[in-house]
Parts: sequence; C-alpha cells; structure tokens
Amino acid sequence: MSKILAIALAEYRSVVLTKSFLFSLLIPFLLYGGMIVAGVFLGDKTDLADRVLVVVDRSGSLVDPISKANDERNRSDQVMRDGKQIGPRFVIEPYAGSHDKKDLLVELSDRVRSEEIFAFAIIGEDYVDPEGGDADYLEYYSNSPTFNRLPDWLSRTIRDAVERERFAEAGYDPREISLLTSHNQLERFNLAQQDAEGNLVEPEEENRIAAILIPMGLVLLLFISIQMCTPVLLNSVIEEKMQRIVEVLLSSVTAFQLLWGKLLAGVGVGLTFSAVYMVSLSFTLRYFERLSWVPAGTYIWFFVFLLVGLLTFGSLFAGVSSVCQDLKDSQNFAGTIVIILVIPMMLTMVSVESPNGPLATTVSMIPPLSVMSMLSRLAVPPGPPVWQVYVSLAGNIAFTVLVVWASSRLFRIGILSQGKAPSWKEIIRWIFQRG
Repeated sequence: MSKILAIALAEYRSVVLTKSFLFSLLIPFLLYGGMIVAGVFLGDKTDLADRVLVVVDRSGSLVDPISKANDERNRSDQVMRDGKQIGPRFVIEPYAGSHDKKDLLVELSDRVRSEEIFAFAIIGEDYVDPEGGDADYLEYYSNSPTFNRLPDWLSRTIRDAVERERFAEAGYDPREISLLTSHNQLERFNLAQQDAEGNLVEPEEENRIAAILIPMGLVLLLFISIQMCTPVLLNSVIEEKMQRIVEVLLSSVTAFQLLWGKLLAGVGVGLTFSAVYMVSLSFTLRYFERLSWVPAGTYIWFFVFLLVGLLTFGSLFAGVSSVCQDLKDSQNFAGTIVIILVIPMMLTMVSVESPNGPLATTVSMIPPLSVMSMLSRLAVPPGPPVWQVYVSLAGNIAFTVLVVWASSRLFRIGILSQGKAPSWKEIIRWIFQRG
C-alpha cells in the first residue's frame, strides 16, 4: 500500500504543480471574483450614451406617437431613477431627406458608420393599413447587432401605435380594447409545503434560466474534470513505456501497484480541480443570495459520481494506453473512450427537459453513461426517485470494479509488450488470459 501511495503522490505532484494546472485553478477565482468585483464597483453602470434613431416614416402617422412614447420612456425608471441616469436615452430624429430608398440607405448607413447616429428605421407606406400591401414593412438598420434595447422598444412602440390607429379607424375605443385585453404575465412557482409545526412554507418563484444552467453546468464541469484529468494517465503511461522507464519501475513495484498509483493520482487531480471550482461557485452563489438554485444534496452527489467516473474512465485510459506503442496508437484507442464520454453530454438537454422521461431514465441506468445522466437528473428538482439513484450508483460501482479488474489484467501484460499494437480482439483475449 505504501508503494501505491508513493506512486500516487509523485504522479499527483507532477500534474498539480505545473503552471498550466495551477492557472486552470485560478480561472474560477478570476471568473467569479470578477463578477463580484464588477457587482460591487460597477453596480448598475452601463453605457449611458444617447442612441440617436432616425425614423423614415412613409406611413405619415407613426413618427409622432414614436416620439411621444420615447419622451415618456426617457422620463421612466428605465432611464432615470432617484434623479440619476441608469440607462441610455433614445433620441428620435424624423428623416427629411431623399425619398429614394437607395439614396437614403447609403446616406443613413454612412451616418451610422461615422457614429453621427446609432441606427435608422424605415416604415413602409402600407404598414398601418390592415390589408397590407407591397409597402407593408418595418426595417431596422444598425451597426450594433447585439444591442437589443432599441429595436425591441421600437417594435413594441410601433405595434401599439398601429393597433390604436386601426382601432380608431374601425370605430372602437382603444382604451376599452386595452382594458379588455390586459392581463398579467404567467408566474411560475415551486410547490408549497408545511414545516414541522404545520406552518406554510411559501413557494418560491421558479428561475427558468437557473433551472437549465445549473444541471448543464454541473454536467459540463464533471465532463471537463474527467476529460482533463484521465488522459493524463494515458500520456503518462505511454511516455514511460516509450522511454523504457516503466521497465525500471516494475523492478521495484508490481504492475498492479503501478496502475493503482497512477489511478489514485488521476482521481486526486480530478477531485482537486472540481473542488476548487465548486467551492468558488458556492461562495459566488452565496454572495448573490442564490444558493437555493442548487438543490440540496447535489454537491455531495456530484463528488460521488465524479469519483466513480474518474475511477472508471481513468482505468480505461490507463489500461488502453498500456497496450499502445506510441502516441498515435493511443489517440486511436482513446477516441473510442471519448465517444462514451460525449454521448451523455449530448443527451444532457434531454435529461434537463424531461428528467423522468423514458430516455433520460434509461440512460441514467446504463454505466458509464449514467455518471453524467443521473447527475443532470439530480440537479433538476424534485429529482429522480431515490431507488433509481442508488440502483444507478450500484451499477456504476459494479462497472467500475469490473473495469479496474480488466484494466489491471490488461496493464500487467500490455505494459511490457513491444511491437505492433494489438487489436480490440487481442485486447479482450489478454484480459481473460490466465497467469
């Protein structure tokens, strides 16, 4: 046991104490720390520059309602709060130039490029007419495709103005129509429950974005941890084999001890990497009072399935690399293992959308796919039935034991083999070979 731990410690240090790995551990602190610093020092600050919009109103009736609505917006709490500007103002400028579309497109586009104006919009002559026509269009031109506040506001404002004008022409009272069609937005909550004293625990409003990002983020971190750490075993074994270092090592330790030493090192690296990210994430969520986004017990299950995944895929990579003769061979064999990792990643969205559906349930019961699939189901409230979690975990543990046993058998023969890399058929024969 002491030899296994000595090998594990040496391999662990050789990976963890490298500059690249230490830098990867700094990323979450830079990322989440930057979010906190930005929240403290920047607050609600944003680009407050005025956005000038030129409106080419060929309908002849919309530019005035747009300007009036914009004046109201610039006085609202979207722009001004407690006497302080918190958002950009919009400036509406009616167009009074050429009526030729080609000329005005060139003219206004040049003004946008020179930053004289921010954007321009063209409203067709038939846009207000309920029957429409060839000139029934509303076009928005800008050089800032990611700034959505202005086009979204413009679209809503023009829609409301057109509806009011059409109602008036049809003899309907726009205010009465507005009252009859007004309604509140749908609000989504989790379920109510009672505490031990019979008091109502108020349901909390659901956060749709968090409900999707949290499980996907945890699965992605699990994937990265396994994908980042287990190939280290592959590279380490094949490098030592190519340089004949392994022959010296096997004079002091057995192949089984060498495999387990490297395997424990890979597990340690993966746990270290994930622990740093999970701790930094937890502190960030706590700072922003969002700890409730992560269901209770998810952290524990994350590390349980991470440990199982590291042992399973680590032993797969170590066993396969032992039969390879060079890096080219190892990449060919490793590709098959990577596919096994990628499949549950591709199915994550299915598990998030329908965590108790037949596909998600089936995949979460098939090791080693279930390592990531079951975690994604656990991160979506209320989670899968408890018996399914333990069945999945038991299946993964049994599969891990089988893989580690097979890899140790393969490692014993393959680590000293030379010449042509064996086929998958020969690899399977080596696993069950006696002696």
